[in-house]
Amino acid sequence: MATVTAGKYGWIAAESELGWMTARDATTGSSTTNQPTSTNQEGMAVTYSSGGKGSNWMVKRIFLAFNVTSYQTGYTITNLELYYKPTTSTTGSSGEGVKMALVKSTAQGNADTNLAAADINNFDDTVDYAANDGSADNTWRDLSTLSSVDLNSTAISAITSTGYLKICIMEYLYDYPDTAPTTNPTNMKAYANWSTVPYLSFTATPTGYSNNVIGVSSSNIDKVISIETADIEKVIGV
Repeated sequence: MATVTAGKYGWIAAESELGWMTARDATTGSSTTNQPTSTNQEGMAVTYSSGGKGSNWMVKRIFLAFNVTSYQTGYTITNLELYYKPTTSTTGSSGEGVKMALVKSTAQGNADTNLAAADINNFDDTVDYAANDGSADNTWRDLSTLSSVDLNSTAISAITSTGYLKICIMEYLYDYPDTAPTTNPTNMKAYANWSTVPYLSFTATPTGYSNNVIGVSSSNIDKVISIETADIEKVIGV
């Protein structure tokens, strides 16, 4: 399996907003975090509360950018997954965690540019990179173990067409469909251990080597590419 760690990662929040529309459709965030290292810090969230002093809304989104140019051409990519490490501080619906949607991001350059406040709306929620169906498989769980979510063929196409995969992780129930929460209070907060940098894991099969060759499994054929003929007996059987 090949792995690629996020080159840039972090989140942007629109906080203390007086209306859902100003929070959800904010063009400038109120706070931005890049390359966090905290072992227990909130990254993606939607909150709402209302009282004697009025309503308060907050939307926070995670942005991840991966440089996958080494696998853009010459490989067939399958089994693409995003790995991250949540924590038990995560709070959501009935203690099940926070349902999430993974969509196309247009921030962070070529996985080499830090997030800025103006990037909060730099995503395309019409382009899904996962099932985005609200199932347990697409939920940021209240766990403290390495977790993963399957990415789809659209995400693979982004890699093979551009060499980069840039993901925005949004809260699924309210932020993704642009539906204002009505329960007071609403607290959907996804926490992560950011000492584990999010990474991609996938199978990269060299083009033209989908079948077994001279007794070598196709999943290991990249280990014998470029080996001198005189040395090939050293790797036969891997």
